[in-house]
Amino acid sequence: MDESIKAFIIPYETWYKDVVSGEPHIYIGMYYENGSCDGAFRVVWDNIGIQLRAYDDSWEVLSHMPELIGLMGRIQIEELNPTVQEFAEMLKGIGFKDITERERI
Repeated sequence: MDESIKAFIIPYETWYKDVVSGEPHIYIGMYYENGSCDGAFRVVWDNIGIQLRAYDDSWEVLSHMPELIGLMGRIQIEELNPTVQEFAEMLKGIGFKDITERERI
């Protein structure tokens, strides 16, 4: 059986980006190669700052990502204000995989 991986998707860079609406955000979760996931949540950029939005069915997955919580703490402590793309690079730096589907397969 395949194991899930820590990964993220940037909806505004996908092949279906023209139908994506709302505030800029990144989906983060534990994804399988077939596209399913154990759980996912969003990091959202709004007028106030960067928010973590997680429903209760994704809290367990979030609990397996202490490196993400550490990264977000570092952003706050160092008073960084990363863009979506800069945050994506930071995620790669802590071992998350970019699985954004930029071209339709």
